[in-house]
Amino acid sequence: MMISYFDTSVLLAILLDQDKQEEAFGYWQNSTRVSSILLRIESVIALRRTYENNKNNLPNDWLNKKIKIMDEYLATVNYLLVNEKIERTVYSQNELAQCRSLDAIHIATALQFREISNNEAMNLYTFDKTMHGLAEYFKFKTNFL
Repeated sequence: MMISYFDTSVLLAILLDQDKQEEAFGYWQNSTRVSSILLRIESVIALRRTYENNKNNLPNDWLNKKIKIMDEYLATVNYLLVNEKIERTVYSQNELAQCRSLDAIHIATALQFREISNNEAMNLYTFDKTMHGLAEYFKFKTNFL
């Protein structure tokens, strides 16, 4: 199975039953999953924000159930912590300024995973258009938008 880097947008599509849920689940199922520790942090924050913004329309146990499901998905991912190498990549790759800071860190982390994997071909899955364009720029195999 090919190594696949996952941006938070893909996991959230699965967890929040979004339009691209089936597509996201297909990527998730058929991969050796890697990501930044940001995946864990961004996912729980997004679930909490979703619950707070919609709690009048959601069951009281919605958040606890979603976090439990999220934890099951996250248990199958190999993570890199944001470290000095990733910071140096952000500093050295001017193109990363095209996207938001956390997305730049995701791309830099994916580049680090690829380096660790002896520059083996790697997927990068995201539903963010800017991040998708940068994934293609850095020659990752990626999903179609």
